[in-house]
Amino acid sequence: MANVIDYINNYGDISFCDVPFDEADNVALCDMYYMPLDEVVSDSFDDEPVPYKDAANRIFDMRGRKHEPVGLVLQKCISEVMMAMADKKRFAEMKVVAAVRVYEKEPAVQFEAATFLLPDNTVVVLFKGTDDTLIGWKEDIDILTKKGIPSNMLATEYLEKVAKKFDGKIIVCGHSKGGFIAQYATLFCKKEIRDRIECVYNNDGPGFWDYSYLQEESYAEMLPKYRHFVPQSSFIGMMLAHDNDYTVVKSDQLLGPLQHDLYSWQFDGRHLIKLDELTPVGKLNDGILHDLVDNLTDEQEQVLDEVVDVLLAGVNQKGLLDVKDNLLTSIKGGAEAWRSLDRDTQKSFLGIFSTAPSIVVKNTEKVRKEENIKRKNKIIENLKYLNVLF
Repeated sequence: MANVIDYINNYGDISFCDVPFDEADNVALCDMYYMPLDEVVSDSFDDEPVPYKDAANRIFDMRGRKHEPVGLVLQKCISEVMMAMADKKRFAEMKVVAAVRVYEKEPAVQFEAATFLLPDNTVVVLFKGTDDTLIGWKEDIDILTKKGIPSNMLATEYLEKVAKKFDGKIIVCGHSKGGFIAQYATLFCKKEIRDRIECVYNNDGPGFWDYSYLQEESYAEMLPKYRHFVPQSSFIGMMLAHDNDYTVVKSDQLLGPLQHDLYSWQFDGRHLIKLDELTPVGKLNDGILHDLVDNLTDEQEQVLDEVVDVLLAGVNQKGLLDVKDNLLTSIKGGAEAWRSLDRDTQKSFLGIFSTAPSIVVKNTEKVRKEENIKRKNKIIENLKYLNVLF
């Protein structure tokens, strides 16, 4: 099976002037963008764009020219993808400008965006997903408990700045939270900007907070350009409200959370391998996550937000690697923070998950019935085919 590295090595000598930006390039850029571009590229739109090859080599130099993990769950393959792209004409001839990073504790914000200028005058706006920081993970919780996060507005503002600065067609991409804010920015930017957007790629990012977003006129305008890719047992991409707009792609990992890794997505030549539907586990994830989030009351959302804030403050680490390296201290700090909460808050927090077993049972039964019906229909189709033959 081929992955994104194979795509880069096999097709990286083809210029964007000959073959335009496509779904495979989207995966490559989103995978690479967990590297710290903001450390080597200015955040200003007015500064000279940096050739991608130069930016990649500067980052690699800063990291001792070794392929090492970017974080606890961000493996060294991300660095390998970055440098494989730098060695190929297709990506080396890109230029990068306005690599913005906003990182704040209150409210939690981990926002990063960069703009790639292609030789065929295409402008690619890239939004980063969750990094290794606990603030980034806190913002992910806020996606579930708040009807709006700062990164949504920052992404919309960034996209509008790009459109004002550069002419030509625009492509918007993001993985995970990056895909979530990419779709939001496209939905809520000015119509004249949305008309210039050729494609929006949401790679295994969540949907919207509720189904009312799917009724927006701007959503109907976006939908023909919208590509929501999810792996066959998707977990993250099944969160929140979405319709059947997603395309299922093949991953070489078994578990849904591990399939979130873009490096696991499988290629056939220049294209992702597509599947007809989610696996039963993927359908189960979809149902469970929908019911868990949809059943949260306003009070429960507030409690979840409060408890997570307190626990993260108690752990008192910057990133997941820091937690790993200071595990005992982190556990002790988290436990003390939990004990500092009043009994009612603790009880309310635990109550949020009390319905989980019944939700799992209900959705398991639903998926089992659907699969049984599908098998029966398949048998009937085969019998009809045999009758035609004989």
